[in-house]
Amino acid sequence: MNTTHLTSDYFQSEQITDLIPALVKFQIAFDKASLKKDAKNEHLRNQYVSLDNLLNVIRPLLSENGLVVVQQLAGEYMTTVLYHSSGQFIGANMPFNPMNGNKGTNALQELGGGITYAKRYSLGALLQISVDVDTDANNSPIQKEQLTKSSKKKVETIAQLNKIVDWISEDLSRKGKLSDYYLLDAGQMQWIEGELQNRF
Repeated sequence: MNTTHLTSDYFQSEQITDLIPALVKFQIAFDKASLKKDAKNEHLRNQYVSLDNLLNVIRPLLSENGLVVVQQLAGEYMTTVLYHSSGQFIGANMPFNPMNGNKGTNALQELGGGITYAKRYSLGALLQISVDVDTDANNSPIQKEQLTKSSKKKVETIAQLNKIVDWISEDLSRKGKLSDYYLLDAGQMQWIEGELQNRF
């Protein structure tokens, strides 16, 4: 079966006429399922859906509809492919990096953490499942209440900058919201950018 690339990192079989109805049925069944945020990030004090919990909920629903997900670490990418029993498929490549910056962890543990993180996010994206908390101002690592432009938080310490980097690492779309919530000078922005490049 030939592969069509919609972008450099998003691909599918030439035909998906059997896969799409099966995916619709999966999503209807998933809407009735109970998926709760069962894990907590002690550093950011937020909750999220663990990979094990996500897989335990979706695997039976996928199987009932002739679907299966395969995930492989392929070089610098986590490749996630949704296959239908007809042989049709859709898939995507997510850039992969090991986790870093945790005290007391070795390289293998950092690799494992990165794999779990990449699997959870790429699987959630492919199946349109929210695996994390909402990304509005209420999830800010420094200030919980929503901030107005006249009450932006001033960032003065490396610890605060590290919290911001951790917060953005959970969802890279947050990077574009920094100026809405924090007063950051050019040096601080450059430092954050450098830390994010080291992680991703």
